[in-house]
Amino acid sequence: MHVLYLTSGEHGSPQHTPEQVRLVREREAVDAAGVLGIGVPGLHFARFPDGGIQPTDLDQVGVVVRLLRAVRPELVYVPHAGDASFDHCAAFELGWRALGMAGSRNFPEWGLQPHWVPTVLGYEVWAAIGQPVYFEDITAVLDRKVAALACYTSQTTDAKGPGQASHVGPAGTHLSGWRGASTTGGHREAFTVLRLGQVIL
Repeated sequence: MHVLYLTSGEHGSPQHTPEQVRLVREREAVDAAGVLGIGVPGLHFARFPDGGIQPTDLDQVGVVVRLLRAVRPELVYVPHAGDASFDHCAAFELGWRALGMAGSRNFPEWGLQPHWVPTVLGYEVWAAIGQPVYFEDITAVLDRKVAALACYTSQTTDAKGPGQASHVGPAGTHLSGWRGASTTGGHREAFTVLRLGQVIL
């Protein structure tokens, strides 16, 4: 498994410099990935400017295309197109564009052979998907999700200040709990299906 962090959230704290915040956020990402069993070689930090993801910037697109062609994944997750965060929407647009271009023979300067990712799913964070078409039961691994989220100590309400949103701690289970309550119980995560490589009968 590989994870690409487009930004490092360096403008996430008014009390610290961007470089200080970047170092903290990247360390938290490494710790959280470790809880999930993803080693450091599977983590990639693009370090695009926080708030500056640009889907039309070919340099940014090229970074994502190079990684897709190098890793050659069969399944990719991106934020869903309607998530309630400017950065998440921009990340979707950039990712979706790169996913299209990675399979093309154009832009050979981005390296390696083209790679078409057969299955692409969109996940929800800040806004629920209106009509999800795929659900994954995460009840059995919910404790690991909570433990991974707990690594992001700089993003708790206590650290960010009053009135700031946080998905760290029990709040990180609310959306999956609601999805379970509205389907077949337990905890479920919902996805949009952007590409489906194979239909299992």
